[in-house]
Amino acid sequence: MKSKKYVLFIVLILAILCMFSIFLFSSQDNSSTNILSKNITRKIAETIFADYKSMDIDFQNKITNELNLFIRKTAHFSLYFFMSMLIYTVFALWKKRFLISGIISVLFCSVYAMLDEFHQSFVPGRTPLVKDVIIDTSGAILGTILGFMIISSVKFIIGNIKRHE
Repeated sequence: MKSKKYVLFIVLILAILCMFSIFLFSSQDNSSTNILSKNITRKIAETIFADYKSMDIDFQNKITNELNLFIRKTAHFSLYFFMSMLIYTVFALWKKRFLISGIISVLFCSVYAMLDEFHQSFVPGRTPLVKDVIIDTSGAILGTILGFMIISSVKFIIGNIKRHE
């Protein structure tokens, strides 16, 4: 029983850290966030294209600009995917009500996404976008589904082990 409380505490801390990370990323002005995402995009492009560094600078910039939007939206999706998995896990372990935990997780993440976009309206050069809320909520839905599948699988395996003892 004590180990369950430790797991719950660790998962809750990870969820809060994920939320804090989202808040920090949203607090960056437009030029800072573009520099960060383009640097990440360049690193990814260097990994994907073996000859990236030897390409013409204009072609490198074209690749970076084309990939950048995809990388940024994937980051939105991924952060909310992991946050919802963590939040789902917290509620599922705490309340043991899996459907309700899923609904709470998706709703919580959707509201957080809306508040995050509202927060961006106060950051220089940033604008709130409905499509980002949709991307974030999509990540949250899939993260919650994966969280449910993992917890259900673990419970099933543990139940079978206990029955065969």
